[in-house]
Amino acid sequence: MKLIAPLVVVALAIGVIGAPAAASATSEPWARTAAGPTATVAFAATDDGIVTPGSDLIVTGTIANTSDDDLLAGTATVYLTRGAVSTRADFSSWLDSTDSVATDKLGDAVATVATPSVAAGKSANVTIQVPAAAVGIASDAAWGARKLAVEVTDGTSQIGQSRSSIVWNSTATYTPVALALAMPLTVPTPTTGLIPAATLATYTAANGILTRQLDEAIDRHIAIGLDPMIITSIRILGTTVPPTAQAWLDRLSAATNEVFPLTYADSDVSAMSQAGLATVLAPTSLSIDPRLFPGYTIPPTASPTTTPIPNPTATAAPAVPTLETIAQWTYTPALAGLVWPANNTVTEPDLDWFKAKGYTTTILGSGNVNYPDLEYTPGSRATVDKQSAVVSDSDISREFQAAASATTDANWQLAIANFSSTLAVVANQRSAAARTLLATLDRAAPDSDLRLAQTMQAMAAMPWTGFSRLADVVDAPPVVTATLASQTESGTRLAEIKAMLSSESSVASFSSILTDPTVLTGERRLSLLAAMANTWNSQGSTWPPVIDKYTAASAKTLKSVNIAQTGTQALLSDTVNLGVAVTNDLAWPVNVLVGVRSPTGVIEVEKSHVPLTVEANSQAKASVPVKALANGNNIVLHASLTSATGVRIGSSTSLTVNVQAGWESAITGIFAGIVIAVFGVGIYRNIAKRRKRKTQDPDAAPATEGDAE
Repeated sequence: MKLIAPLVVVALAIGVIGAPAAASATSEPWARTAAGPTATVAFAATDDGIVTPGSDLIVTGTIANTSDDDLLAGTATVYLTRGAVSTRADFSSWLDSTDSVATDKLGDAVATVATPSVAAGKSANVTIQVPAAAVGIASDAAWGARKLAVEVTDGTSQIGQSRSSIVWNSTATYTPVALALAMPLTVPTPTTGLIPAATLATYTAANGILTRQLDEAIDRHIAIGLDPMIITSIRILGTTVPPTAQAWLDRLSAATNEVFPLTYADSDVSAMSQAGLATVLAPTSLSIDPRLFPGYTIPPTASPTTTPIPNPTATAAPAVPTLETIAQWTYTPALAGLVWPANNTVTEPDLDWFKAKGYTTTILGSGNVNYPDLEYTPGSRATVDKQSAVVSDSDISREFQAAASATTDANWQLAIANFSSTLAVVANQRSAAARTLLATLDRAAPDSDLRLAQTMQAMAAMPWTGFSRLADVVDAPPVVTATLASQTESGTRLAEIKAMLSSESSVASFSSILTDPTVLTGERRLSLLAAMANTWNSQGSTWPPVIDKYTAASAKTLKSVNIAQTGTQALLSDTVNLGVAVTNDLAWPVNVLVGVRSPTGVIEVEKSHVPLTVEANSQAKASVPVKALANGNNIVLHASLTSATGVRIGSSTSLTVNVQAGWESAITGIFAGIVIAVFGVGIYRNIAKRRKRKTQDPDAAPATEGDAE
């Protein structure tokens, strides 16, 4: 048996399960599988990919049939390269390529087992045990990573290929690579800039997304980039906050993790710079209801018949948060000046812009950095284009992300094996040099199925790596000088963001017609920040409708105050007040200046701007004094609205008038004639009566005034 042991391969567990193929590695691009015409396969070594001399190699995996036809039974062959991987470029090429590798390039075949048939839309789990003797690596062989592959056939042709790795953990002398970790603590794709109470209750419930993130990260060696929107959304609710949300915030406050601030809503800071903004966007106002906070008492209302008695206790100022205090947090001092733009979005001017806005250190992805010609991986602390930076290793971060967010055991095993091997390759480059690298979780919408704790537990068992505090990395002197590999935001994304910024600016100018402009500008800024959240970067086609909704809402606001259309007005006097009706569809009163301009010499406008207040959701009319200089029909005047600061509101409107100013003199003459005639007739009748009486009785006394009647 000892003589034939190297040739023996035992299949320990081969079974078909009823899980749909959607749960397989095809749903996770980091699985690095090569799909054949009918199936996708993902295989990796167990024990986090670590193999020690004298131990069997256990490989587990999944065959997912994504076709409409049943997959025939076949074989799975395990291939292993027995020499250690020497360079990161070689290792990355092995893991990253999505194309199948020729069989003769996969290494030595060390095991072949039968695979079951798999029904359409189903998956099969396969476990392969390779005896230590069949592994074929000498016990004193060089320590380090080896390439591992599994090729699945249906008996005649390849149907799938999976490439991963192992670490041959023989006796070796090396200095472990210290690893600092960072994660964003955010919510999925916000839209309003404040998380509603009901949503907070869901997010902080027992299995909510915020609870799961905190459960996985709390009191572990990982720095938290905290979105201030979460703090603000909880605190602004005061006494109406969901109990689970307050408990969540209290837990975070008591955590031992390093914490540093993200931009509000984790909004895209690189886009802000590249859009030419003068400052980092933040909320401009919040609608904080003081009645929701302890100590606040509604002031008593005096009745007409009683005099209120002063009550200092009842009217004491409550501890109500303000815009400046509501998101205050005790951040780790060394990390308070960190800025974390999205990976591979930073240009050289952005670094200067970040520094000018008060940031002291930038977290950059290694794909955004050009290192000098080095034969090893340098530490993360760097000077990049004369600016302070901490560089996140893209390959290590990708493997860390893959493991932390894997949705199946098979995919987690694959990711952690590759994570372990990547770190081993780095440790093997300069075995005596101490280095600290940074790995980060990405900005994709957070998944509730995190495996962060499981991943960090596996890291703790890897002899060639250890944990480091991010603050220690930031505080350390730079270990390398590099240049920036400038990468701008995509033209489409930047154009969409500029459209939102322009829309917000227009509403800000328009809001000058309000007594309190912040009721408009505050909401627009919060929604803008939410729409610029980095989590939208991974959402593809679902983001443009958010932009359209934002700009459409702004456009509707800009059209909410207008001059009402009226029919032709008749001016029958030389001087008259022209009526101009203004409609306000906003929920607040507005103050405008109504202006009328006459392009002809028929009418002269005597007051160019007339102030008018229009109540919420109503219409009011301004009286603009004008003077008719001549008569005419269908005379066109131009009416417009402006704010007190001179901002044009809405669009100009044409008013049509008919001028018949001479009618005023004619009507006055007619009325004067009537009055004269009435008095004349009265006088004539009085004289006639006197004469008549005198004729009838010459000796009669003169008639009195009463007799005349």
